[in-house]
Amino acid sequence: MMSGKEVVCVTGASGYIASWLVKLLLHRGYTVRATVRDPSDPKKTEHLRTLDGAGERLHLFKADLLEEGSFDDVIDGCAGVFHTASPFYLSVTDPQAELIDPAVKGTLNVLKSCAKASSVKRVIVTSSMVAVEQNGRPKNPDVVVDETWFSIPEFCEKSKLWYPLSKTLAEEAAWKFSKENGIDIVTINPGMVIGPLLQPILNTSSATILNLINGSKTFPNASVRWVNVKDVALAHILAYEVPSASGRYCLVERVAHYSEVVEIIRDLYPSIELPEKCADDKPYAPIYQVSKERAKSLGVNFSPLETSIKETIESLRDKADPKRTKHLRELDGASERLHLFKADLMDEGSFDAAIDGCEGVFHAASPVLFTVTYPKAELIDPAVKGTLNVLRSCTKAATVKRVVMTSSMAAVSNNGRPRTPEAVIDETWFSIPEICENLKLWYALSKTLAEEAAWKFSKDNGIDMVTLNPAMVIGPLLQPTLNATCVDIFNLINGSPTYPNLNFGWIHVKDVATAHILAFEVPSARGRYCLVERVLHFSEIVAIIHELYPSLQLPNKCADDKPFVPPYYFSNEKVKELGLGNLIPFKSSLKDTIESLREKGFISF
Repeated sequence: MMSGKEVVCVTGASGYIASWLVKLLLHRGYTVRATVRDPSDPKKTEHLRTLDGAGERLHLFKADLLEEGSFDDVIDGCAGVFHTASPFYLSVTDPQAELIDPAVKGTLNVLKSCAKASSVKRVIVTSSMVAVEQNGRPKNPDVVVDETWFSIPEFCEKSKLWYPLSKTLAEEAAWKFSKENGIDIVTINPGMVIGPLLQPILNTSSATILNLINGSKTFPNASVRWVNVKDVALAHILAYEVPSASGRYCLVERVAHYSEVVEIIRDLYPSIELPEKCADDKPYAPIYQVSKERAKSLGVNFSPLETSIKETIESLRDKADPKRTKHLRELDGASERLHLFKADLMDEGSFDAAIDGCEGVFHAASPVLFTVTYPKAELIDPAVKGTLNVLRSCTKAATVKRVVMTSSMAAVSNNGRPRTPEAVIDETWFSIPEICENLKLWYALSKTLAEEAAWKFSKDNGIDMVTLNPAMVIGPLLQPTLNATCVDIFNLINGSPTYPNLNFGWIHVKDVATAHILAFEVPSARGRYCLVERVLHFSEIVAIIHELYPSLQLPNKCADDKPFVPPYYFSNEKVKELGLGNLIPFKSSLKDTIESLREKGFISF
């Protein structure tokens, strides 16, 4: 029925199911208009922006479930609408405000917007199994729940089952409105949805698994309907694409008691401490069956519960990693030869275990912040004390042959000497702390003090140390977050009306990384190495970007009316001794940066 090049809308796109739905829709070639409460909040949108295809075919919109007309603009022109947005809370203070109104009024507001858009062919509504089976009918191993079951609002309200009540009323309202207004809708009614998380925030259903592996003494006396989030997302798409899809679709792979779930986890992860007893002494809540026939007719092949549990736990483990380690774990050879350790720059001895037994230490950890409120706490202490703590750990390890420290050109050139076209800055220049402090160059001060402390400590303790002093480092990003130096390029292509009246030295991240390794491997390496391919004014950078990407809207004037800051030069002679004679040209570095920003979803054009 539906082709993979259409424009579709997904409401509540930052949610658990919706994030997977967006991912699969993009994979199938759709252009996705996605609504979120705050498109500017990276915690809610970054995982969407980094999806494959997001840079070209994902468009984020702000919308409010309780505001009629809020969805008009995003839905207009869409062929399909996937309405997933609805709060999922199991414990509430004000059920009407927290659950029922957003679910019911939100659903009607979305459908009202659909009724205005002649382009909409079909609407898929994310309902729930709680809108199916909360009706007082007995459930036992012989009972088969199917799409003909409907929860009864009065039963839900009397039992204070507020989430089931919200989903039941919302689905009832959806069916009534769609019938009265001639809208083709299909509802998807999943059970307890688990599996890998795309979003950075723990969702309610995944928390049921986390609780079991996170120190709980007991497991609930409940039998639960389980289904994998990927199966749920795919079912939504199939319900849109399959011409004959109609009505409701229950999605449950298996009904299993929590005691069975605990045993599955024990088999998968024997070392995890799990609850040994049930939360009460009553007979176990009976299991029952949920029909899969209609789901199978769509083409859904359910993932086994064991797979869903394993994927959930592995995903929870990944999310618990400090400061995002996924991009490191995915590197070639990482599974065999990468070992991650927890360490704290401010904790003396924190690096002992990681460094013990190492022949080389590359100390790159230091905050890069250009705007700070508390310079000492945010920059200076982590840089200086952190460097000394790493070096102290090196002195304890008899295996360490050399330490390569990442310093900065900020620790070289801030000394009051004029930087003019005749000036050639080299490794003999040292920034002066007092000048940095007087000018409130806090990052430069932190790097200057850290390098000074490192040279003194290494001399006093007989450590063979080399420092690398790179300028502004740009090039492709491996990490998922935007770093401080690439922000300068990002700002130029992301709507800034002006460019700074500044000259900076620039260097490709690959050259910087290679220089670190060479500084360790080359026996004659010593002292400091400045790493700068070229010094350019921001006006020149804008011109190069325009040459590379003529369609981009770029700033056309300087931030002030003063004469342009004059250029100056850096010597590359010493770094050539390392074997790094041909630095990557700035134009290539710039192109690599912009292409990477586009690939990561930070920009789209």
